[in-house]
Amino acid sequence: MTDVRFPTALQIMLSLALAHEEGVPMLTSSQLAAGVGSVASLVRKLLAQLAKDGLVTGVAGRSGGVRLARPASEITLAEIYRSVMQGGPLWSARKDIPHRCIVSTHMDDFFAKLTSDAVTAMLVSLSSKTLASSLQTMRAVDRETSAPKRRAPSRTKALPSNPHP
Repeated sequence: MTDVRFPTALQIMLSLALAHEEGVPMLTSSQLAAGVGSVASLVRKLLAQLAKDGLVTGVAGRSGGVRLARPASEITLAEIYRSVMQGGPLWSARKDIPHRCIVSTHMDDFFAKLTSDAVTAMLVSLSSKTLASSLQTMRAVDRETSAPKRRAPSRTKALPSNPHP
């Protein structure tokens, strides 16, 4: 089963950053859930963890909502990952393998080191990206995909508009 906590939390945080830029002071968990295509209970659970780690702040109640606790330029994707994943493993080795050879005997230790190396590399990459820079990247992608396609120049000569005088 694929773990959706980080991508969902990242989309929530990017949505809050965009809302802030557009002058929307807060979003509700229902608005965020609709935006990420998820149930509000998962969104509230992620928001609780993000709030505990000082990434979002909010106001409870009927007219409440959440917003970023710091500027988008000061929140890294690594912080978001650490907050919602809470140190859980990226991958888990199988524990039910009988120890019959060098591979099956040492797979757990090998896989633990491999996972640690992968997480370290991933966190280095995520640490170099902020919510603000990620939003800029998304805007650039949007401009590229929204720009009208240029037509290739015609290889045939254009006919005069009135070929017969």
